Amino acid sequence: MAACDFSSNRPQTDYPDKQSQAFNVYASNCSECHAPPLPSAHPANEWPGVIERMQEHLVQRSMAPIAPKDRLVLRDYLMLHAAGE
Repeated sequence: MAACDFSSNRPQTDYPDKQSQAFNVYASNCSECHAPPLPSAHPANEWPGVIERMQEHLVQRSMAPIAPKDRLVLRDYLMLHAAGE
């Protein structure tokens, strides 16, 4: 992953619903270039835009985009566990 700036310096974090399939989709798609952000890093209404921006970064780096069904799972997981507004 030469196009990514992966940093494993982030301390171990407790993510919500780590046993769920949604978390697995989230963790596998959001850790290729960076540590997955905590869902509480943004309010729910910001997550769709963040996902779209990350999708654009993947395409710009000639990486495989996130599958449409996985984008929906990501959106739902992140919005469910997002920061309160």
